[in-house]
Amino acid sequence: MKILPIASGSTGNSMLLDLDGRRLLIDLGVSASILKQALTENGYGFDAIDAVLITHTHSDHVKGLAVCMKRIAAPIFMSGSSRDRLMMERAKPLLYSARTEILPGLWVTAIPTSHDCPGSVGFKIETEDVCVGYLTDLGCIPESTMDLLYGAGCIVIESNHDEEMLRYGSYPAYLKRRILSDQGHLSNVSCAEAIARFAEKGTRRFFLAHLSQENNRPELALDSAVKATAGMNVSISVLPVYGGRIMEID
Repeated sequence: MKILPIASGSTGNSMLLDLDGRRLLIDLGVSASILKQALTENGYGFDAIDAVLITHTHSDHVKGLAVCMKRIAAPIFMSGSSRDRLMMERAKPLLYSARTEILPGLWVTAIPTSHDCPGSVGFKIETEDVCVGYLTDLGCIPESTMDLLYGAGCIVIESNHDEEMLRYGSYPAYLKRRILSDQGHLSNVSCAEAIARFAEKGTRRFFLAHLSQENNRPELALDSAVKATAGMNVSISVLPVYGGRIMEID
């Protein structure tokens, strides 16, 4: 399995997963030029993409969707609510919590997420040999989601903010309340607690995603996760805001 982090954060989100030659692009919150550059620098092109998955319709996840999909011939999948909001007839709706074979030998489960955007989902992505979880843009993680992703080999998970930085930062009060709510974003502490539970069930590789550039620091997010998993055999990395290089994951 290979992961190419293209963008991760409030200014844009996109990631390529290469699962034994089946390439999934998750979210298109970047311009076509940024996507093309990231793909080309890592040995891919638009024609290498086999399917596109969209988590939700906030602009940092879909602002490049219309232009990029003129260049990408692959099928695109999202929740029915997201499809309706985007008025995108080309998109194929995924049923919530249903395991769907979107490519031969590759299954995706759309996981409803607690976020202030109708139709927001994360993903469980499986082949016969690999299971990957993708969870960003959610204020809390219900037990049903934890149960669904237990045992995944690799999980990409949001570690959005340090609560102290957010509470005493420059954001207006309404925005602070939104981010801190159960329909907002995961804090470093909440993310770390979830990672520890996933690690107890066998997950060994974690990527911290969607860090706030105003209310977090990579070292703070990583420190929280590392402390929560002390003594466990895990590997934890922070995804870059832009300019990631392809990584091969055992």
